[in-house]
Amino acid sequence: MTSGIARALVALAPIARLAVFLAAVGAVLSSAPALAADLAFSDQESQANGQAVPVRPVPPQRYQPEREPPRIVEEIPEAALQGRAAGASEDEIPVRRLDLPPPASVAEQMASKQAQGGPRKIGFNRRMADFLEPSQTVSRSWQWKALAGGEQVTRLQVTSPGAAALRVGVRVKRVPAAGELRFFSGQVVQSRAYRIEFKNLQQVLNASRLAGEQAGENSDVYWSPTLEGERAIVEIRLPSQADLSQVDLEIHAVSHLLLDPKQSSNLAPQAAASCNLDVNCYPTLNQSGEDISTSVARMVFTTSDGTGLCSGTLLADRNQSKTPFFLTARHCVSTAAEAASLETAWFYESSECNSRAPSTNIQFRSGGASLLESYAKNDMTLLRLNEQPPAGVIYAGWNWNAEGESYTAIHHPEGDWKKISFGAAQSDYRCDAGSGAQVICFPDAGGSYFRMLFDRGFTEQGSSGSGIFKNNAYLVGTLTAGSGVCNNAYGMYGRFKVGYDSGLNKWLENNKIGFLENPQPSSYQSGITVISGWTCIPGINRATPEIGQVMIEIDGNTQLRAGYGTQREDTRDACGDVNNGFGVLVNMNRFGPGPHSVRALADGQEIGRASFTVTTLGADYLRGASGVYRLSDFPAAGQNVVIRWQENLQNFVISGRNVAAATQSQRIPTPLKVGAVPVAAPLRSDAVALAATPAGLRGYLENPQPASYLSGITVLSGWACQPAAIKQVTVEIDASPTQASYGTERLDTNSICGDADNGWGVLFNTNILRDGAHQARALVDGVELGRADFTVTTLGGDYLRGLSGTYRLADFPKDGDSVVVTWQENLQNFTIKEANVR
Repeated sequence: MTSGIARALVALAPIARLAVFLAAVGAVLSSAPALAADLAFSDQESQANGQAVPVRPVPPQRYQPEREPPRIVEEIPEAALQGRAAGASEDEIPVRRLDLPPPASVAEQMASKQAQGGPRKIGFNRRMADFLEPSQTVSRSWQWKALAGGEQVTRLQVTSPGAAALRVGVRVKRVPAAGELRFFSGQVVQSRAYRIEFKNLQQVLNASRLAGEQAGENSDVYWSPTLEGERAIVEIRLPSQADLSQVDLEIHAVSHLLLDPKQSSNLAPQAAASCNLDVNCYPTLNQSGEDISTSVARMVFTTSDGTGLCSGTLLADRNQSKTPFFLTARHCVSTAAEAASLETAWFYESSECNSRAPSTNIQFRSGGASLLESYAKNDMTLLRLNEQPPAGVIYAGWNWNAEGESYTAIHHPEGDWKKISFGAAQSDYRCDAGSGAQVICFPDAGGSYFRMLFDRGFTEQGSSGSGIFKNNAYLVGTLTAGSGVCNNAYGMYGRFKVGYDSGLNKWLENNKIGFLENPQPSSYQSGITVISGWTCIPGINRATPEIGQVMIEIDGNTQLRAGYGTQREDTRDACGDVNNGFGVLVNMNRFGPGPHSVRALADGQEIGRASFTVTTLGADYLRGASGVYRLSDFPAAGQNVVIRWQENLQNFVISGRNVAAATQSQRIPTPLKVGAVPVAAPLRSDAVALAATPAGLRGYLENPQPASYLSGITVLSGWACQPAAIKQVTVEIDASPTQASYGTERLDTNSICGDADNGWGVLFNTNILRDGAHQARALVDGVELGRADFTVTTLGGDYLRGLSGTYRLADFPKDGDSVVVTWQENLQNFTIKEANVR
């Protein structure tokens, strides 16, 4: 009997092709054959939501946008590359060469990686510090050249002999707001090239940096798109006025790939076993006419030791938001750093049934992803892609039910073109941690996995993470492990229901409500403000917020994480509790003049959107300007108000009303200073003095400033950090406390705090205060951070409705310039609508 079980164990070897330890046989003699799989189990159990009533399945959804959304990582057009090669000044850019020696025993290194289990490995990492002097790889030693148009450029060439392709790992410690990274292959023949703007680079990395325990190793390393050949070129480009001292980069490593996953000739059609079935030879349309196979993408990702291949599925949510949720296996991607490195290949398949020619519609995306959930219990990871998938794909539906039905599995075995398998679900299994990277699985009616018996087709490494579908419409599980032979093939799938109960539901059910309060639709925005609102899951009354994260998306790509959990007593009736406010401090000037759009997302669900128009004064942060103006016939005929420029808000505030003085007065400093700085004003040098407090607290109250003016609805804001976790930031106005949102991104605090999520802010209506002098105190967990006296001017009511007024202010910000300000009711203040700046 023992030998029979041993034979069964061998037949059910995991996809990772690990040897199965037969010592485990004795523990399963009384039940059934065990299955070994390559999982890394966490000690922390996932928490179920306690829901017992089955939920309605979510159907597939088509994705056919009217226009292509912007990309985070752009492929540089061939024409631009030809122009680059033709430019004489480009040829003179100095090149720092980072040449690694040939790797020793490539076969042994890859065999060692595969023996560790996990996904299909196609490359190994080579740290630059293991071969080169550290001074060569850091940006302070690189040479820069100013091009004819003033752009500043430096260039590096990285070589790893014998590589079929490379990914370059760039450690990003600090970069200015403007600029970009470019990546080229060093191949003589024409090849792909890419660029990523610094603002998008920071977005990708901050999703990792702010992920806490899920961040993973080297969360500050950005992995380039895959580049053909053994030689890669990295360029850093900065605008003419950029400060080179703000660039702190390091070439950390390269991932040396033994095949190029973007070249079909390297993989297909010979890579997968012969018993795999071409997806184009079988029907994959469901009853509604959607092709479920288009929801499946091949994955390329880089971990701390190498680059691997898996499969994943684009997943729909109940609200049809088209948020690019992407489901795969935890043993493929389990950290935020790994998610950030993700590249996906869509329509990666043959041109027709059993053809040896690739599809002409293959498309790649290199924007990475954000890690949302990862469960060891059923080997499942949910990601949100940073870029939208290509037009024509399908968001797969999903269903709890995974028993007694015939199913279709669609996947990329060995990274090959898309394949298909068919079979029937059998019993559920429970899987426990085994020796090393293995687990042993036992039949269990309440287990987290189910076994799939294939009657046609097969799965292999590279298939891991792929979905299995009911009726070519509904995903019911993701692949963890399977048999290693074509005959009597099995697959073990993590049950979707287990993932749903463990937390996927909060992303996929769209059961949040909320409101985006600022900006309002069709509003005008300028200067520094707070994007704010509230959100909750109705009926859940908790001491801690029930929303995992609130993200603010600008123009479809820039994402900012908002602080969440401020007290909003006005949401109690709708939500059942009050800790539902969110907000993030932003400098609208950084988005540039013209129309923009904003979406607020609570755990991936859209809760509000608005279009708005930004007017700038020619700089991200205008310095040294001043101006005081009297606006007549406002708020009513015969009345007037005085507005003055407030530099720390980059906007005008009301400083007086019904003033009978001259129509305007203005002081223009000479010369006028205009420059680009971070989101808010630079950090005060005296802020570091707070480090001497018993709590080790550092930070600053940035608004209000001492002896400043405030009016209307403004943002009380600053930043704070300390060794211990900050629980609460409170702002007292005349000793009356208001809780602020804490945890917004402030890249300018990274050098002091060691991380960036240190901003705080709260919208405050100063109209509820009396006219005259007031005091603000900022407290972090009860310890004073800063205080400031300020003056308020109101217009005689808490919230004025129905007013309008537009005025042209001459000679601002300097002689000959002008700006137009207009009353913005939702801000209870004036904002800049137009600017004519020479």
